[in-house]
Amino acid sequence: MTASISRRTAVAILASAVPGMAFATDAEELDPTDIVPRRFSVNRFLGLSENEVYKVNLAVRRGRKILIEGFSPSESKEIIMLAAEDFDQARARLTR
Repeated sequence: MTASISRRTAVAILASAVPGMAFATDAEELDPTDIVPRRFSVNRFLGLSENEVYKVNLAVRRGRKILIEGFSPSESKEIIMLAAEDFDQARARLTR
């Protein structure tokens, strides 16, 4: 019968075997806001799904600067936060 090792032990073994390489631990999980683009065209932003708008809004709330083409950083932030609450109002503001 073979003995099993925990994930934490396996990560520790790999980390010591490969110097300089970082491995994720249980405490470090992928942040969904890391994959959010930093710039959007108006058309691309209008085509986002509800889940994508949520992720963009979460990134903005966590301090990430995201720009919408043709708008200042503060206007972009306002539009993104508005889109999370009422996408129709944000759409109207983008298409003025």
